[in-house]
Amino acid sequence: MIPTDHTDGQALLDTGVHPGAAGASRRGIVADTSKSEELKMAEISGGELLARALEAEGIEFLFGLPSPESDPLISQLEEHGIRLVPVRHEAAGVHMAEGLYKTTGRASAVLGNPGPGSANLLPGVITARHEGVPVLVLTSQHRLGIAYPSPPSTFQGQDQLDVFRPTVKWGGPILEWVRIPEVLRLAFREMWNGRPGPVHVELPAPILYAMGDDETAPVIPPARYRGTGPHACGAQLDEAAVLLAGAERPVAIAGTGVDRADANDALLQIVDLLGCPVMTSMAGRATVRSSHPNYVFGFSTAGDAVRNEADVLLIAGSRVGNLDLPYDKYWGDPTGQRVIQIDVDPLHLGVTRPLSLGILGDARGALEGIAERLRAMDLPVRDGGDLARYRALDEEVRMVQATPILEWAGPGIHPAHAVGVIGAVFDPDAVYTVDGGNTSLWAYSVLPPTRPRSYHSILELGMLGTGIPSAIGAKLGAPEREVVCITGDGAAGFNIMEMQSAAREQLAITTIVFAEGWWTMEEPNELALYGRTFGTAQGEVRWDLVAQGLGCHSEYVERIEDLEPALCRAQEYDGPSLICVRTDHDANLAVPEDMMARFFEVYSGPAPAEAAVGMQGPSTS
Repeated sequence: MIPTDHTDGQALLDTGVHPGAAGASRRGIVADTSKSEELKMAEISGGELLARALEAEGIEFLFGLPSPESDPLISQLEEHGIRLVPVRHEAAGVHMAEGLYKTTGRASAVLGNPGPGSANLLPGVITARHEGVPVLVLTSQHRLGIAYPSPPSTFQGQDQLDVFRPTVKWGGPILEWVRIPEVLRLAFREMWNGRPGPVHVELPAPILYAMGDDETAPVIPPARYRGTGPHACGAQLDEAAVLLAGAERPVAIAGTGVDRADANDALLQIVDLLGCPVMTSMAGRATVRSSHPNYVFGFSTAGDAVRNEADVLLIAGSRVGNLDLPYDKYWGDPTGQRVIQIDVDPLHLGVTRPLSLGILGDARGALEGIAERLRAMDLPVRDGGDLARYRALDEEVRMVQATPILEWAGPGIHPAHAVGVIGAVFDPDAVYTVDGGNTSLWAYSVLPPTRPRSYHSILELGMLGTGIPSAIGAKLGAPEREVVCITGDGAAGFNIMEMQSAAREQLAITTIVFAEGWWTMEEPNELALYGRTFGTAQGEVRWDLVAQGLGCHSEYVERIEDLEPALCRAQEYDGPSLICVRTDHDANLAVPEDMMARFFEVYSGPAPAEAAVGMQGPSTS
């Protein structure tokens, strides 16, 4: 028989399962009929026991493909309230889990079959580790006689534990039926310990097919075996409140950790009490609406002024990474500042800016504790002059950046104009997944304010191809909300086949591909250093026709006036839609000069632009 779905059916022959194992003879797993029917009915398979344990952990979705090695689990999912979502590529399944978590805060599971199926998970798992996404990575394995270690003769054999070890927070195999719930508890405890992340559990086929008495392997709910935290100590919160109350020019800076901890309201309570400016990291765009009266855009000279003049900086849920340009010229002289940093991961504290107070703890609990203490203090009344000055400078900078965009008259479609139309058409409650190089910069700058957990990008690892599957995960987690993916054409090519997954699952997401046919973000460096481009031409792709072949509603837009009606028709369609927008190449290159110069410094460091040698632009991947 020809192996399918990344599996080798023959590898399951002679499984070596202990007496009492049962399975499907279709692929060579012979059921043992030696036990009486009465005794069999008192036992359950390892697959059912695992499904029970997943249900107890609140898992509602498993992204992956079936195989004989995992059939005992997959056959039990529906009965335990878990929806199997087949994928076209396993890495995309992890990105779906990512979109679901970022939108809802709930974890999911992904499944890889032995050998290549599990290997395909790796790009998604690495992304999840960087992004702090909790996901249970399940990998099927052959019979124990040809694993741990796998000899060279094993078809689709590899030591998957070693392969995944550097990409996950914790990993281990289940080598005994009775330990299935216990090993799941080990995995989930570490998944949620501190900063969330992926964990790995290996599933040898014989363990899932084995039968056993469920009373010998109790499934324990999470509240009975793991705690929460870490939580900030009261003395540190007292100290933070005193520092903030005594500050002349405090500022609050929010990262994605505020969003993930549902600490947005607590942060804004502090901002209101202090009357101070508030900014977000690039990745934390959704933590504070840009329409908030105290908001200042951080990636600009207005944000520079706020940080440079601040005497106390409260940084919550951000590691202050290179994308935030943590250099003195943008952040000020550290000798004259007091920095309070709150993070759930001790490795994020004090990495790029020296600290006065590092608080290890959940952002929500820490911010609520600080707000409570500030309310009990006699806080100074601020005249609002500094905030008004910052806001005026912020508006001035925005207008300077917007003027050439507003004056641009074509021909073709300016990507910023297209993003403006998209933001006007879709509901303010919409979830956006953003993917690509320059496309993501336009979306970051132009999209309207979003609510928390509603703007998803990959700004730590920079992985391309996450947008479409992340939108699918977001829609599965929040079916009542509009979900919109904005992606460049380079990024779209990585996982465009998942539009067929959306069609099969009847998910009404809208994907807009900005199609110009170039790896545009790579061109400035090539042109600056070599006077020409190489490897950047993709060629024209009619993404609308691709989507049509995948069962989606699709449209092709060449004129900006046609975009709004096309988007409205996509809104009305009861299923996935893709709009291919032919954006202008020169317009896409014309990212505001100051923004692109800052983005270069992510890679080149804080050297003056005229002195920079070598790297002249960021990488698309």
